[in-house]
Amino acid sequence: MRRSVVLLGAVLALVAFGGGCADEATLDTTGPWDLVWFSDSSGWFVADQWANRIEEDLGVEVRVHDHAEGGLSLVEVLDSLDGEDDGSHSRLPDLREEVANAEIVVVYGNPVDSGATTDIETCVSTDTTPRQGPTHYSEADWDPYREILDSIFETVVDLRGDQPTVVRAIDLYVPVIADWRDAGILNECTQAWEMWSQVIQDTASAYGIETVSMFNTFNGADHTEDPREKGYIGSDGEHTLPVGQSAMVEALHARGYTPSILRRGG
Repeated sequence: MRRSVVLLGAVLALVAFGGGCADEATLDTTGPWDLVWFSDSSGWFVADQWANRIEEDLGVEVRVHDHAEGGLSLVEVLDSLDGEDDGSHSRLPDLREEVANAEIVVVYGNPVDSGATTDIETCVSTDTTPRQGPTHYSEADWDPYREILDSIFETVVDLRGDQPTVVRAIDLYVPVIADWRDAGILNECTQAWEMWSQVIQDTASAYGIETVSMFNTFNGADHTEDPREKGYIGSDGEHTLPVGQSAMVEALHARGYTPSILRRGG
């Protein structure tokens, strides 16, 4: 029996820090796997569906620890892992033990309260009112967000030690491309979103962590595709329908379950 912990809208594989043979490491398929999922509402229901897919294809029991919370920020994810939360930020409990025992970890959180640029907030809306697009979205503008990701990945490395682990970072799909176009902010918001995604991918890569891009999955490699037209998005114009959730599962499943070689960033 799988157990689900919480649900809104996460990641890495690690082994052998010193001279270990990480390419020889595999996840033990004779026992259950624990899957820890961090995201905002963009990841609702995905962890359970992914666990079902793993169980069907690999015959491994998967115990789900689903921390997909509406509006979950990266700051809250860090608070749940650093053991120093004073209760002022995170809605999550201390989850260090969960991660320490997890064969699969997925990490994503939004940039609220991170100290990074807030210009992108105008893009996170179904509002079609004409307005100015973001102007501050350079790599340097995202440094505070990157620093939080660094801390999270360092903590996952510490908690998992040399145990084979599949860790994945994910980014955020864009459901509102049509609304950007109507508001006259398509170009600026696309560039801002691409920079945010690139920061996630670059930071994860420094730790040997692979990013599964939901931006690419939903919006195409050139980021021009409308996921509403694909039937991925529900009537609220933002959140996924089951077919969109299935697309996320397929993207994650396609990357396989070979543990990554984790390394410290820097």
